[in-house]
Amino acid sequence: GEDDCGDNSDEQNCSITGCSESQYTCNNGRCIFSRYECDGDNDCGDWSDERHCQCSAAQFKCENSGRCIPRDYKCDGDDDCGDNSDEPNCDSCTDSQFLCDNGICITGSYECDSDNDCGDWSDEKHCQCSSSQFKCETNGRCIRASYECDGDNDCGDNSDEQNCSSSSSTK
Repeated sequence: GEDDCGDNSDEQNCSITGCSESQYTCNNGRCIFSRYECDGDNDCGDWSDERHCQCSAAQFKCENSGRCIPRDYKCDGDDDCGDNSDEPNCDSCTDSQFLCDNGICITGSYECDSDNDCGDWSDEKHCQCSSSQFKCETNGRCIRASYECDGDNDCGDNSDEQNCSSSSSTK
């Protein structure tokens, strides 16, 4: 692949050497040991070594990468596939999980923790706010009390910025 002669004559009529018989040829041209094909790891760097694998009954096949992950990773609230294909259409969550309005299951302790763990705020909608939290008027979200009168519309309806004296708004 190097033009050592300066006129590229040393690169003419060359055959491209592929991977050896004990190796797997990745889509990007990289060679890896055959034993690394279908091992669940992105050894090629482009997931081509995991794309055409059969998953066992104890595994879930990711949509875009085709890699196999443990079945109990499906609907656990974590994007284990990298394309979130292991999270949507989760009809039911385990007893220790919370079902978000968008169908994602999150760890149950994340409900009412003032963080948007679901991505649609549904884990913060029906919460009793603690003394260290502020309850938003329109959507009922609980946000950290320190977010009240901080100059940012954390509630989405600006209720956390109402009834603030001008000296308490820092931004």
